[in-house]
Amino acid sequence: KMSFWSTEYGLGNEVSAHGDVYSYGILLLEMFTGKRPTDSEFGEAIGLRKYVQMVFPDRVSSIVDQQLLTETENKEASISYSGSISNMRIPCIASILQVGIFCSHETPADRPPIGDALKELQAIRDKFHKLLPSSLVKEHHKKSTDTSQVSSA
Repeated sequence: KMSFWSTEYGLGNEVSAHGDVYSYGILLLEMFTGKRPTDSEFGEAIGLRKYVQMVFPDRVSSIVDQQLLTETENKEASISYSGSISNMRIPCIASILQVGIFCSHETPADRPPIGDALKELQAIRDKFHKLLPSSLVKEHHKKSTDTSQVSSA
């Protein structure tokens, strides 16, 4: 059964950057679907990656962890922007899931370098921020800065 570990690790191969990229891809898929790669619903033939691929891109909303689609913490902002934010979340999450699919390719040589995956995720973030009202982006940036200052203390 597939898990976080790439198949080459199961074959006794050395730890590698390709294997780490695979694990990162599976982690992305797990975080955004709320499913574990070892969930019994997948059986032997279908793993988490295949599960996501089967609905990609047209039915992504059917597999996304529903908690990611709930309203934002800021209720005032969510009242006026909830429709547009909800409409933006699915394409954003679909793009992230696509990165997860690419990173978890079964063939190590077909996986992107981790730097390329990171650049793609940053581009997704930047595109999402451009679509958000500027007041929400500023509030999110302030919360991230406050959190990073706490964790570095």
